[in-house]
Formats: sequence, C-alpha cells, structure tokens
Amino acid sequence: MRYRAVIFDLYWTLLYEEETGLNAKAEELAAKVGVTAEAWHKAWHSTLQASWLGDVSLLGRVREALKAAGAAEYDGALAEELAGLMGARSTPRLYPDVRESLAKVKEMGFPLGLVSNIASYRAGWLRELEVAPFFDTMALSCELGVTKPERAIYLAAVEGLGVKPEECVFVDDVPPYVQAARKLGMATVRINRFESDEIYREYYDDLDFEADLRIEGLGELVEWLDGRRGA
Repeated sequence: MRYRAVIFDLYWTLLYEEETGLNAKAEELAAKVGVTAEAWHKAWHSTLQASWLGDVSLLGRVREALKAAGAAEYDGALAEELAGLMGARSTPRLYPDVRESLAKVKEMGFPLGLVSNIASYRAGWLRELEVAPFFDTMALSCELGVTKPERAIYLAAVEGLGVKPEECVFVDDVPPYVQAARKLGMATVRINRFESDEIYREYYDDLDFEADLRIEGLGELVEWLDGRRGA
C-alpha cells in the first residue's frame, strides 16, 4: 500500500513528561485543607477530560478538583499556589529520535498531522519544544472540544491535510485510539516506548488488536514508510 500523509499522537509517542518533584509539595498544600494525597490525585484525574476539552483553565481545574475531593474552605491564594505547583509538576521532553524522524518523514514527501488530547495550558509546549513547525495541521482536543477516540478529531486532521482517511498512516501508543483510527480506514502503527505492555494492561484489556505495524521507536516507522509514498 501507498499513503499520502502521516498523523501522529503526541504523548508517549513524541513527548514524555519528566517529574520535577513538585507533586509532593502539592500534596502537602492540599492536606492543609483536609484533602489526603490519595483523594487529591483521584479528584485531579476526574477533571482530566474537562481540561482536554478546554472547559477549564489550570486554576479552574484546581478549584474543581478541590471541590471533588471535599476540601474544607480555602482562600484564593491557596488555589493559585496549588495551580502553580500542578502546572510545573513535570517538564516536557521530546524522545531523542523525534526531530530527526519527523524531518526524514517530511523529506519523503509526507505532509504531517498531529492529533492530541491536550489541555490548553499545555498546548504551548508544542511551540516551546519547536515541534509545531513540523506539522501541516494540528487537531488539538482543547481547541476542537472533542477527544480521541471520537471520529471528529481524527477527521479534523485528515481534512486539514487534504487527504482521505485511507490515504493516512496513524501512529499512537494507546490501543483504543489506534483501533478508532483503523475503523476510519487509516493504516495504523502502534508505538510502545516502554518495551513492555505491562503499563497498558492496567488500563486496557485488548492489547492483541490488529495494526499494520508495531514499533518501539520512530526509526522503525521511517524504514517502513520508505517507498510507501503515494501519488
């Protein structure tokens, strides 16, 4: 088969997060208003979808999480400090093979797309890491108000590239997101940077789903794409 475009996921495909150690300080701050570390992280996770959809700012997410965790009364200064800690609790890092691999795929003549479930306060990472210029179109959940694995976010990237789904190769690490792309007719590549599926087994039952290619790094994708560029 030959293809006309390649669409990438962001987290754990191109980018990972390096912990800064501020999670512990955030837990200490939450404890001042009667919220345990376990309750805080559970409540924070419960607001993830809203952040992806662009429904809440970072500060708004903190307030929603404190409410969900059953926090006692707190002042605005505490919420603002907690937001600062949560916003800085990790630093984005590109995997070492990303820039070179994206450049090679573009040199082959493939336009590139990005599809990501990402909060608006993190979207700036794409510019800070100087990765945005590689992409001809980006479908970000916080801008579109829709997340993977819904069809609309994939189709936004496809339309932005001016191609058909069956002319695209889609690269992602999350099984349901890969499967959703396949249902749309895309060729699918499942990347697993962790050298093991154990981290995914905690969340997903089906890890033996069909994919056109399984890789552990983008160098393998570059080799596979060679000679598969269509007219």
